[in-house]
Amino acid sequence: MVASVSSPAPSLRPTLVRGEGVHVWDRDGRRYLDAISGSFSVQLGYGRADLARALTEAASRLAYARPSRFESEESEAYAEEILLAAGPPYTRAIFTTSGSEAVDAALKAAYRYQSARGHPGRTGVAHLRGHFHGATLGALRVTDVRARRAPYELLLGGAPPPIDPEAGPLEEAMGDSGALLAETIPAAGLGAPVPRPGFLAEIRRACDARDALWIADEVLTGFGRVGSLFAWKRLTERGEDRGARPDIIAFGKGAGGGYAPIGGVLFAERVASVLDSAPGGAFSHAQTYGGHAIACAVGRHVLAVMREENIESRVREKEKALREALSALSAHPHVLDVRGLGFLWGVLLRKDRRTGEPFPRELRIAERVEAACRDRGLLVFSGSGSHDGNLGDHLLVGPPLVSDTHHFPQIAIGIRESLDAVMRDTSPPGPSRG
Repeated sequence: MVASVSSPAPSLRPTLVRGEGVHVWDRDGRRYLDAISGSFSVQLGYGRADLARALTEAASRLAYARPSRFESEESEAYAEEILLAAGPPYTRAIFTTSGSEAVDAALKAAYRYQSARGHPGRTGVAHLRGHFHGATLGALRVTDVRARRAPYELLLGGAPPPIDPEAGPLEEAMGDSGALLAETIPAAGLGAPVPRPGFLAEIRRACDARDALWIADEVLTGFGRVGSLFAWKRLTERGEDRGARPDIIAFGKGAGGGYAPIGGVLFAERVASVLDSAPGGAFSHAQTYGGHAIACAVGRHVLAVMREENIESRVREKEKALREALSALSAHPHVLDVRGLGFLWGVLLRKDRRTGEPFPRELRIAERVEAACRDRGLLVFSGSGSHDGNLGDHLLVGPPLVSDTHHFPQIAIGIRESLDAVMRDTSPPGPSRG
């Protein structure tokens, strides 16, 4: 068998051929319940004829417009619609082809902003312990997930160390950084802990005090994942965080619903006005396929479906059922915690739940549980680092936002059975009976 571009060992990865609703099927006819929305992207489910029509109709009208010289009707309309959905103070949008590229664009914009205001030396971007920001070199440079960074450390030199937000005041730790980048809910690296009340307000105060920009990484948490367009919107409903708004928002994943690759960046007016009048010309992040007309058409339809089907409200209504189903795992002797919000939940796996002692990394517990779930027809996400940045296995659960509540117990049962199976294989053999 010839290896594919994405996998050097395709026999180890099932080849998917069809999807419908919250299920996908592989080449051998095996059905899987997708409890992670593809890659936290397929917000509205598989096999939607309306999204397929939006794509094909856009392609038949105009497939491409060179982004450095033209706009398309679809990109103009999508910018207007997403800015309207985001609300004040956001007045400018640019589009990329992924969330990682959106983070890169946000980093470039933050530097350009400080440079245009006479501070070209403020190149540093503060970032937080355990937060993951993407696979491109720019995003990896400000990522604190050791397993993702390790193979490329020589290319990432000069990055400031991550900040532990619980070790002291953010304002002091930021130093002279021109921006602070943070996942609103850190998922891949930390297992979806919801920030404590008041934390977003603390970020806002620290950035204001340092004349720095707050960049919110909403790549995984956006587009209804936690019951709001962006996670910061829901978290700032809490009194302690009310009024705290990021200066820049990076998004991706769910923006295209899994039907088209699209990400982007939103800028608050005070940032956009500086970027538009920057010496040497307005800020640009033109890419060959950035703001692609077809992808923007799909993005528009995703927003329309979210409105028409009340997706954000439905997520909040079903959140309790998902929480209760997953919370049953808390009784397992190797589950330390189950935490999350909306349709984004983390299950922390530990060798000893009483002390929080993590499993040795070489056991690859979370990866093996993910594989065992897949063998049982359930798709979940495995990660590590939720203990100290290196150790600490966890699973993530994030089903499509159109899931029915009867799917949730199936997810919990699949995880429990898979964890039990892995632990049986991991436990040392008993004494010989001679």
